[in-house]
Amino acid sequence: MIEKLQSLVGKMAMELPGILAAAVVTVDDGMSIAETVRDDNIEIAAASAYLASVVKSNSKAIKLLADDEVVDDILITTSQFHFIIRHKEEEPFFIFLMTTKEEWLGKARLLIQKYEEDFAGFVGAWEKSLE
Repeated sequence: MIEKLQSLVGKMAMELPGILAAAVVTVDDGMSIAETVRDDNIEIAAASAYLASVVKSNSKAIKLLADDEVVDDILITTSQFHFIIRHKEEEPFFIFLMTTKEEWLGKARLLIQKYEEDFAGFVGAWEKSLE
């Protein structure tokens, strides 16, 4: 199962040249289930752990500010990069993309949405593997 998930992450990352890293990460513990990195300087495992806390904090903040709203994604931008986090409340994981600032943000968001259903198909099998 993990091999198929890893293959799917790799396939997704190859669709846009500006993707530097992609991962599927568990929300509870920040472990990267599957990942791909194009730049050896990116520590995706450490970033995944920190991003899990961003997802949790964002969820709490949205509940306080606009309880009936559903978050589409979390976007962090820097002078050089876009960090896109896609998490559905009912899912135990989130999808993370790191792109160059030159990559079209809209394309990256659409790409995550395109693969989101495929990743969701792994939830049941992944949860059974934890039992």
